[in-house]
Amino acid sequence: MDIAVQTTEELIDITERIKPIVEKEPPHSILCLCNVKGLRYNTKITQILKEFTKHNEPYMKMTALLGVEGLKKVIYDTIVLYTRRQNLILKNSIEALDWLVEQ
Repeated sequence: MDIAVQTTEELIDITERIKPIVEKEPPHSILCLCNVKGLRYNTKITQILKEFTKHNEPYMKMTALLGVEGLKKVIYDTIVLYTRRQNLILKNSIEALDWLVEQ
């Protein structure tokens, strides 16, 4: 998933297009690489990401996030606290693909 968008409207559009794809998969079966590098944050975007992350949880085996740094780390911590997701890991390079394959 590449959700590194610039506006709230773009994020709403992409998450709404991704949800039906995710819902077609068996529970805890998806290995996801999610790019958020360059994503602009505001209160609305943070809320959308919380809801999107919570929605996807039943379908995800593991998710590796790329591009979480600085303020994004604080927002990541907030999302993890809200969703109680334990199958998220931060990776800052393409090594995340190798790590996901090992899962």
